[in-house]
Amino acid sequence: MSNASDSGRPFDLARMPDPAWLHELAPEGTRLDLADAEHAGAADDWIRERYRAPRADWVRMNMLGSLNGRVTGPDGTSDSLSNRADRRILRLIREMSDVVVVGANTVREERHTSTRPTWLCVITTSGDLTGHRIRPDDAAHSVLVCGPASARERALETMPGANFVEFELDDGGVALPEVLGHLRERGLRQIVVEGGKALISQFLDEGLLDEVCITQAPYFGPDAAPALPASTRETRFRRELLLADEYGYLYQRLVADGA
Repeated sequence: MSNASDSGRPFDLARMPDPAWLHELAPEGTRLDLADAEHAGAADDWIRERYRAPRADWVRMNMLGSLNGRVTGPDGTSDSLSNRADRRILRLIREMSDVVVVGANTVREERHTSTRPTWLCVITTSGDLTGHRIRPDDAAHSVLVCGPASARERALETMPGANFVEFELDDGGVALPEVLGHLRERGLRQIVVEGGKALISQFLDEGLLDEVCITQAPYFGPDAAPALPASTRETRFRRELLLADEYGYLYQRLVADGA
């Protein structure tokens, strides 16, 4: 992995990938019946097996995007981009994880609900967690809020019951390696990061993601909607899984080279 910080220089065409082959993704692959309620448990097991992490310490991103890379639909949330299969995969990845990591902006914009029994870790510099739908009892038993001392009062005011963990700021943000270390000390080793854009970009720039899971909706989102994360780090991901449904949604799982 190298850091592509010389973005102002012309791209060296000798570095452009030169594929030796193309592979048609045939529709005759294994087909999973999601509508068969009688065998819903077996369908969940099928999905779990394909998204299972290869080792105990694992950090993955899970997001949804449109064809033009937007992460929310006309209503300003991901609900109008998503579908039931995407939400099923989201639920199962959460169930297989020890903790869901999100930024405060995601908590506000998505009107976040409890992920209990999976822990929810909220990264914030301001402590403003307004707009969520998490009850104080759920917050007390399953929410960690990580931020600077200056954010404590506002965080506990806007999310009563949450457990606040103090971290010093590093270059204006919460130091993610320290947060990951704290989570692992608590035994929270299977980690899924769900947004927002700035937080995942920070994870990518610091080379902290082992895996990217992304659902692509088969239409374009509003131009003003938030976009998928960007990164200045040239991390290569290899595709481990590609699924499709009858509506044209694509479900991808990619693992970082060297992970």
